[in-house]
Amino acid sequence: MILVVSMHYHLCCGPQKILPGWINVDREKFGQEVVADINKPWSFSKPGSAEYILIEDGLEHVESLEHFLESASRILKVGGTLEIQVPHFKNPSAYRFTHRHFFSHSMFTIFLEPHDRVQDLRVTKIHLLVDKRFPLSLLDIFANAFPAIWERFFYVSGIRVWLTKTGNNA
Repeated sequence: MILVVSMHYHLCCGPQKILPGWINVDREKFGQEVVADINKPWSFSKPGSAEYILIEDGLEHVESLEHFLESASRILKVGGTLEIQVPHFKNPSAYRFTHRHFFSHSMFTIFLEPHDRVQDLRVTKIHLLVDKRFPLSLLDIFANAFPAIWERFFYVSGIRVWLTKTGNNA
């Protein structure tokens, strides 16, 4: 009998966000378990070993979204979750020099498309964050009841997205 340990990875953890009990990963040395650049091949994990991957305020810095999604899909086990939090393009902090990508609610509602290289990740939930400090405010509730309208006309601070690996890589 082979025992497979399911891991929880926290990518781009930074010095203030190290999670106890998780494998924290960042390219800078902050005292976390793994020092690795997620823009390069992910040698810190075996295929199918991750139950959960969390990346908060880090995806906007990666060089290639395709490389990131392919790597996350590779290490996630079937049924595993990838949770992403990014600044919304309406947030002034989205325009920092180190940010390479801009995100909207509609970007995730159309993922995945037939031409996307990663075909086994499915968006299971998208949540607009009007103000990240108050995630369950009435504004957040209203924004998420009508996300396409809210995103078009009102301010959005960030987006939190959950994707699940299906195992269908057709």
